[in-house]
Amino acid sequence: MERDKLRAKYHEEQREREQKYAHIKEKRQQKWKKITAKSPFAVDLVAEDERIQEENRIRVAEETARKQLAESRREKAKSEIILKALSEFSDLEALRQEKKAIMEEEQRLKALLALEKTKTHGKTDRLAAERAQRQRHAARGIHRRQEYKDSLDTVMEEEAIALRKKHALRAGRDPFTDTKL
Repeated sequence: MERDKLRAKYHEEQREREQKYAHIKEKRQQKWKKITAKSPFAVDLVAEDERIQEENRIRVAEETARKQLAESRREKAKSEIILKALSEFSDLEALRQEKKAIMEEEQRLKALLALEKTKTHGKTDRLAAERAQRQRHAARGIHRRQEYKDSLDTVMEEEAIALRKKHALRAGRDPFTDTKL
């Protein structure tokens, strides 16, 4: 019996020690939780990374859907334009042929009119052209003579200035009598 009391006492002390150590351990853990509460290492990085990947996947899926919608709209508009152009092609071809026929007829009529004019007015036109050619030729000759005369006057004036300088005469004086001209 005493042995049982000692054993019970020993077990009681053992349990009290374990409770004391558990209480101390709990206090220590609470203290360190409080100290490390603002630490970036406390964040679950895997969960954070998974959240970011999910957001990116959703954003990429939305962008892809938006691009596909825009592309399908563009293709639809393109096919509508092509169909409309093909339906109008036959009308355009008929209009082009009609325009070409009208232009050919206008050219034929202009040629006939020009031929008729040359027959009736051919001699008078030829005489007027010859007269105009002679007048241009005469005007060119008159112009050349005037240019030659002007250049000759310039050369003679330059020679006169050079002679005055050489013989030390004043401008506006007669070189022989040294009197005013």
